[in-house]
Amino acid sequence: MLVIDEERIFEEIKRRKAKRVVMNAPDGLLNKVHNLSKKLERELGIEVIIVAEPSYGSCDTVDEEALKLNADVAFHIGHKISLPFLGKRTVFIDAYDDVSFKDVLEKALPLIKDFKRIGLCTISQHIHSLKEAKEFLEKMGKEVVIGKGKGQLLDGQIFGCEFYPVYSIKDEVDIFLFLGQSRFHAIGVALSTNKPTLMLDPYLKEVEDISPLVDERYKRAILSIYKALDAKNFGIIIGLKEGQLSLLRALQLKEKIKKFGRDVSLIALREVKDDRLLLFKDIEVFIQTACPRISLDDYHEKLVLSVPQAEALIALWEGKKIDDFLLKSHWL
Repeated sequence: MLVIDEERIFEEIKRRKAKRVVMNAPDGLLNKVHNLSKKLERELGIEVIIVAEPSYGSCDTVDEEALKLNADVAFHIGHKISLPFLGKRTVFIDAYDDVSFKDVLEKALPLIKDFKRIGLCTISQHIHSLKEAKEFLEKMGKEVVIGKGKGQLLDGQIFGCEFYPVYSIKDEVDIFLFLGQSRFHAIGVALSTNKPTLMLDPYLKEVEDISPLVDERYKRAILSIYKALDAKNFGIIIGLKEGQLSLLRALQLKEKIKKFGRDVSLIALREVKDDRLLLFKDIEVFIQTACPRISLDDYHEKLVLSVPQAEALIALWEGKKIDDFLLKSHWL
């Protein structure tokens, strides 16, 4: 069960003497957040506004919305990072899952019997389970490595677009075990490290080799690059979400692409959706700098490349090889 760190929220409100607060969270936590908002209003006599826009990660903070709504603080719940605060108003609040990995770890043992060196990783709600998993595997005679955090990432933690803790130890391990029920994240681990990766689902108590999904994503990503080779008209999308705004990156890509005689337009969007992209009839290929997974995991009617795909496309124009274009510590 997911448990929100309510104590920290109460402490921050009292410390800041807040009268109005904003909260946002992933869809799966919104009902809990709604109940919490009523508790805060009842016990502290404050006003709570829930920003119910989709929240996929720590890039979906609502500092700007808090300013517009004249709120004293914005609580971003469910995406724990190494920083307690971000921006002028945002406070990151942990939501940890108390589910046990013991059964699924035991179930994984036959599948990793031929692997000596194990890399462990997970997402924010299971960070606290890494230590227990490491101790269990070491008792089974395995060498276990948990990569050091960097930037916003804690030790052993990954995002959908940042993989520093696993990338930094990829040459020290034979296989990665991802703790959690998220093929999305497990696929990212495998693609960024080129290592076998198993997803350990503690809810269904299942161990999944995500290799077939990895192969499909890679083939689709590289095919999109080659399809874009002869395109003449490009649109570069600048994400307008707080954590996705990469204006400098977009401008750099624009200049690089123009050098090859292509026409380039700049477009800003909060959500990269087909209903907006298809309005631009003359643009053949879009490159979005908001979130790489929009290109690698979603399906679009027109070509929509991520930054790593765009860099690979430019490399092809330059006559270079692109085999390892996703083998990186981050895809931003």
